[in-house]
Amino acid sequence: MDSDRPAISGDICQRVDQVLQNREVPETATSREAQRRKTRARVLDAAIVEFQRAGANSADINAIVEAAGVARSTFYFHFPTREHVLLELIRRDEDYLCAELSRFLDTRRDLPAVLNEIIRLVVALETRWGAALFRDVISLYFSPTAPEDENWTKHPTFVLLAGEIERARSRGELYDDVEAYDSAAFFLIGLHAILFSARDSGAARDETLKKFVKSTLRSLQP
Repeated sequence: MDSDRPAISGDICQRVDQVLQNREVPETATSREAQRRKTRARVLDAAIVEFQRAGANSADINAIVEAAGVARSTFYFHFPTREHVLLELIRRDEDYLCAELSRFLDTRRDLPAVLNEIIRLVVALETRWGAALFRDVISLYFSPTAPEDENWTKHPTFVLLAGEIERARSRGELYDDVEAYDSAAFFLIGLHAILFSARDSGAARDETLKKFVKSTLRSLQP
C-alpha cells in the first residue's frame, strides 16, 4: 500500500487490519467441522436457488432440503429463519466484495473514487443474485425481524469505507468533525435504499446514484 497514506484512528485502524488479516489467514478445522461446513454450504446453495425462484417469503423449505439432500431439521439447525439464509448470503459474498475493494485500495484513491467503486461492486452483486433476491437481501437491512446482533460494524465493506473516510479527514479533505462510522453507515444505508426503491436499472437510476455521491460528498467536504 501507499506509504504516504496518513494513519487513521486506533479503533478504525484495528478493525481494518482485522478485516484484511481475516481475509488472508485460512481457518483450520477438524474433519467434523469441515463436513459441517460442506453441509451448510450445500444447504445455502440450494436455498439461494429456491429464493431466486420464489422469493424469500414464498420459498419452499421442502424443495431446499430435497435439493440439498438433507433432513428438514438440518436446514433449521444451520438456518433458524429465512433471514439467516439472507445474512449468510450477505456474509459469503461480502468476502468477495471485501477482497475486490481491498485490491482497489492497494493504490491510493480519493474518497469520490472509493464511493463510486463501492456502488459498482454492490450493483455487480445485484446482477449475480438477480433483482428479486437482491431486493430480499436489501430489505433485511430495514427489517424489524433481522437478528438482533446484526449491525453495520460486522460488515467488512463498512469497516473499509469508514477507514477511507477517516483517512480523507486526516488529510484535511473533510470537515474536522466528520464521524467516520456514522458517515459510512449513512452512505451504505442510502445506497441500499436507492437500489431497493429504484426497481429498474438504467440511465435514470445511474443518474440518481451520481447525484447521491455528490450530495454525500457535499455533506462531508468543506
